[in-house]
Amino acid sequence: MSLIVTADDLGLSPGVTKGILESHRRGVVRSTSLIVTADSSAEAAAQARMEPDLEVGLHIDLVGGWPVSDPAAVRSLVDGEGRFLGLNELTRRLFSGRVRAGDLAAEIRAQAALARSWGILPLAWDSHRHVHLMPPVARVLGRVARDEGVRWIRRARGPRAWAGPKQTALRAATFASAFAFRGIPGNRWYVDITSERPRIDAAGVALLATYGGVGEIGAHPGYVDDRLRAADALVEERATDLAILTDPLLRTALGSEAVRWRVP
Repeated sequence: MSLIVTADDLGLSPGVTKGILESHRRGVVRSTSLIVTADSSAEAAAQARMEPDLEVGLHIDLVGGWPVSDPAAVRSLVDGEGRFLGLNELTRRLFSGRVRAGDLAAEIRAQAALARSWGILPLAWDSHRHVHLMPPVARVLGRVARDEGVRWIRRARGPRAWAGPKQTALRAATFASAFAFRGIPGNRWYVDITSERPRIDAAGVALLATYGGVGEIGAHPGYVDDRLRAADALVEERATDLAILTDPLLRTALGSEAVRWRVP
């Protein structure tokens, strides 16, 4: 049995960072993904460096706040104020050919470089709202990832053939992006416990480990604060994820050997 448990959005807000670190210290999280575009990202990176058993990857953001690059240098990714586009508008631009590959590459490289400047070597990559699986993004990200020596890219294929519209869309996106990520390891299957409906409890999460191959469980633990409310629509669900990931039942069920890092 081999399982990866990853907490996304490290650095999104102080409360989110606190919840992620708690889910690592008291729970089953061994991997997290750092978002570098938030005001609290640098402090989160500093706190994560104090946890030697926590693997920190990069949570690429193209739909959140402000780019790391000069907005004037990545104009096809931003609105008139220089902020990232929302997911719907970015999707429309991507599939109508209005996003420049050079802008994508520049911003992805800039985010990875910023993480490294904070002492984080991000060898595992995923993304905010799974945008890295969109084929126009995947084609660019795959090339950049190879240049950067990335050793893990998240796939989002669910372990079940049918689990709802979102999971079906992610399965299709994973299939469409497979060629772009060829040669870079990743998980065989993926379940985001935050978006699973009906919600699964700690026992249900433990049962996910019975699926074959290396699977990744994604989650969004955290404490709610004003910065989170201002930055993201995913708010109240984070306390539930924190409770699940720190449930003693889950720690006992998985034991000390089942959960691994994405990149050893």
